[in-house]
Amino acid sequence: MKTSACPIVGVLVSTLIGCAGGPPPKCPEPAPTAATAPAPVEAKPAAGPVTATTTAAEVIEWINAGDVESLFARFSPEMQAAVPISTLQPVVSQLLAVRGRLTGVTPLEASERDGEFRVIGERGELRLLVTVDEQGRIAGLKVKEPDTAPPVARSAPVSLPFRGEWLVVWAGDRPELNHHIDHASQRRAADLVIVDAAGKTHKGDGRELTDYYAYGQDILAVADGVVVTVVDGVPDSVPGELNPYMAPGNMVVLRHEGELHSAYAHLIPGSIKVKPGAKVRRGQVLGKCGNSGNSSEPHLHVQLQDGPRFQKSWGIEAVFAEAVIVRDGASTPRTDYTFLKGDKVSAPVAGKK
Repeated sequence: MKTSACPIVGVLVSTLIGCAGGPPPKCPEPAPTAATAPAPVEAKPAAGPVTATTTAAEVIEWINAGDVESLFARFSPEMQAAVPISTLQPVVSQLLAVRGRLTGVTPLEASERDGEFRVIGERGELRLLVTVDEQGRIAGLKVKEPDTAPPVARSAPVSLPFRGEWLVVWAGDRPELNHHIDHASQRRAADLVIVDAAGKTHKGDGRELTDYYAYGQDILAVADGVVVTVVDGVPDSVPGELNPYMAPGNMVVLRHEGELHSAYAHLIPGSIKVKPGAKVRRGQVLGKCGNSGNSSEPHLHVQLQDGPRFQKSWGIEAVFAEAVIVRDGASTPRTDYTFLKGDKVSAPVAGKK
């Protein structure tokens, strides 16, 4: 789901350099010229201790009052160079015109130097991101539209992405069932492994990737579709290690009918058998289960989403046309099944009821 930003938000995002939430900000400095480089304005000292939270409240006061001079005076020299007061003045005026008076500001996540805040206006909400430096100056300022999560849609019936019986280790609609739930595209994602009769995911001491029962297993397309993304070449990690810098590891993303997309992560490097643009059939082998990316042991991460981008889509609940579920020791054939933590899941055996 895409949300459209009103013009003033677009202006603020592009002109007030957003450095919030990261290391000490280094805002870009425009090339100085004799005609455009203004003399820096000395920052006015704040009254009392300065934090991102106290600064956010002051920013709202200055915007409501149209006091661009005070806001600009609190900018760090880098911010003043990047956003001259002649640019800041119309931006503040337009913000008030679009949202009206700003009536409240509440921290969503804030530390001493960085914070994201919910801002209530007479004509809608905004999100304000603020970073202050050690001198209490505003080193980063960004306004954006709030994220509005759509309801979780359910997919048309699809097929299981594996053969044999797998254990669902994470899946469901609550944090205690699914650690992915706070991530937009992963909110109904599932992690699956294979276990033996003793409930172990590996033989021996589990030091080698090949000790794990899931490692090297074929991963299958859940429905007919077209390959839109392939990531390959990310090395498998040693069991117990993580690679957060390439979190999905080797991955395939498919587009299905109705803009439904499916993503399969942590595959073995070099095992992927499809290329972008290729048409695939339900049940076709895409690659092999591995341990690439942010994975502590070999497993399949699978998710359905409403767009092709892993980090910019909304997760959809996968509905499986047929499955056999072992739950609390009882085996039951199911239709219209969705993954749930603790279930052992397999496809029905042809001809067996």
